[in-house]
Amino acid sequence: MISLLLLIQTITVPVATMREKPENNSTIASQAIFSEQVTIIESLGPWVKIETLSDHYQGWTRKRGLGSLPASSLPQVIVKRLAAHVYNVTDTELGPILTLPFESRLELIEELPQSDRRWLKVRLPDATEGFIQRGDVAFEIKKLSRHELIAFSKQFLGLPYTWGGRSSFGYDCSGFVQMLYRQMGVALPRDSKDQINFEGFRKIEMSQLQPGDLIFWGKNEQKINHCGMYLGNGEFIHTIASVEKMPYLRISLLTDSFWDAKPTNYHAYRTARTLK
Repeated sequence: MISLLLLIQTITVPVATMREKPENNSTIASQAIFSEQVTIIESLGPWVKIETLSDHYQGWTRKRGLGSLPASSLPQVIVKRLAAHVYNVTDTELGPILTLPFESRLELIEELPQSDRRWLKVRLPDATEGFIQRGDVAFEIKKLSRHELIAFSKQFLGLPYTWGGRSSFGYDCSGFVQMLYRQMGVALPRDSKDQINFEGFRKIEMSQLQPGDLIFWGKNEQKINHCGMYLGNGEFIHTIASVEKMPYLRISLLTDSFWDAKPTNYHAYRTARTLK
């Protein structure tokens, strides 16, 4: 039986897979990452339909990946590495209890004394307490300039392409550029077909491209299927599943034949967008 809940809860697993239907073999729609807040729309057995508060994307996920904590005045720390371990004790030799992706948030319970300053005591959304190394987190988010974003984007090179991916364990093309623009304080829609129509963009010619602009491919402007961010010098950064047997996040050249605008190419149509 399906019931309407409309509750706000928090993702308690590193990455929660969101599917189009409440079935394990259903197509992945997107992901919600650790500490992200979501609205529960429906419940069906072990499944719940959620909507992410950040980009209002919907999908079905397992209930066990959700939890809630009472409102807290504790400060937060944000994971700044591609992956960071949380430990049960202040000792790496015993191994982590959890590995979190970039942008995960944790409540800061205590900064340990100078003798153990390497560690921070933190609380997870399921109320579990643990320890994370100070060098893995930031105490505040600094918005990046377009110039800073170019260098920042390259730390993700080599990550595996992941359908529906929104985490540093693996992105898809639109999830990657959505994350990049978030570092500048810009909230892009989830999918490339919607990103191209984002009200904060204006259309530019390919000859006008500047580092940090977005490039879109597809059958036409109404059927976009890929995007990437321009780096300069004819290069762009992106991730895609099976081009040239390289299913990972990488840098490509606009002059490569695969990325030109020939009608015979699957990624034929090209257009660009810049911030207004």
